[in-house]
Amino acid sequence: MKLRETLSLPLAPREAATMYADPEYTEIRCRTLGASAASSTVSGQAEGAFTVSTELSMPTDRVPDMVRPFVGSAVTVREVQEWSAPEADGGRRGTMRLEVAGTPAGMTATLTLAPAGAEGSRVEIDGDLVAKVPLLGPRLEKAAVPYISKVLRAEEKAAATYKESVAD
Repeated sequence: MKLRETLSLPLAPREAATMYADPEYTEIRCRTLGASAASSTVSGQAEGAFTVSTELSMPTDRVPDMVRPFVGSAVTVREVQEWSAPEADGGRRGTMRLEVAGTPAGMTATLTLAPAGAEGSRVEIDGDLVAKVPLLGPRLEKAAVPYISKVLRAEEKAAATYKESVAD
C-alpha cells in the first residue's frame, strides 16, 4: 500500500543530516515514540553520503486491534536510512527500509530532504507498506498506515527537541 508523508523540520538540510547521524537523535526519537530501547549505528559522515541503521523496541498498545495478534505486546523495528552526499543547496536523496522483526510486514521508501524556508527543511517520504499475510495482507496494510504515519510524523517533534538540545 502506498504511503506518502511530507515532514517539516526546523533545521536546514545540512543540520538535518547532522541530526540523523547523531546518536543523541536516536535517544530523542526513543523518548518521543515511547520506545523502551533504541540503538543506532552510522556508516560514513554527515558531510558526505552516510547510512544510519536504527533499532527501536516499541510497545504495541497503539497499533490497530487487528494487527496486535501478529505482534504481541512489543515489537522491534529496524530502520535503515541511506543518504546521498549533499547537493549544492544541502538537499539529499535517500532510501529507507523498515522491518518489523518477526512479522511479515515492512516498508521501503524513497526520501528527499530539501530546503524549506530560510531555516527549515522538508522530508518527502514516498513508500510502499507491505504485509505478506495470505488473505489479510491488504486489510493489515490499510489498518497499519495511520500508525506508521503517526510514527513517521513524530520525527517533526523529535527534530524540534533535537534543535533545542543542540542550542543549549
